[in-house]
Amino acid sequence: MIEIKRDDLIVMMEAGYIYLAMRKYAEARAVFEGVCVLAPKSAVPLVAIGNVYFAQCQYGHAIRSYRKALAIEPESAFAKAYLGESLLFEGNKEMAIDCLHSAIDTDVLGSSAPFAKSLLDLIAQGFDPCVLAKQQSANLGSPSQSMGL
Repeated sequence: MIEIKRDDLIVMMEAGYIYLAMRKYAEARAVFEGVCVLAPKSAVPLVAIGNVYFAQCQYGHAIRSYRKALAIEPESAFAKAYLGESLLFEGNKEMAIDCLHSAIDTDVLGSSAPFAKSLLDLIAQGFDPCVLAKQQSANLGSPSQSMGL
């Protein structure tokens, strides 16, 4: 196997996230899949692939990717938080809540706990992405609403 410096992997991950921000999903996924080959013991590129699927509203694929990441790093708060988010958007609120709490418990000093807490706060305030999606879908059916009238 080719040994790649950590800094080089970070640059590749950043390139993938640039593609993701540009909505170039196939390119982003290809970059992240390449990083998976170069760093097979890291959950990070698998989480990134999950983020590509999430951005495309392919929650089932995102969930599978996050679970693959957790198979590599079972205590990854990063993967747990994003898994919780995808479970929430897929409509599995109870599993999402459990996963988000697990992310918080696992992540003492990182950035995953605040992300998970913000999602739990939204849930506590009544946020339900499934209800929101239904409302948006209903609004699209009305020509006057889609024109802003």
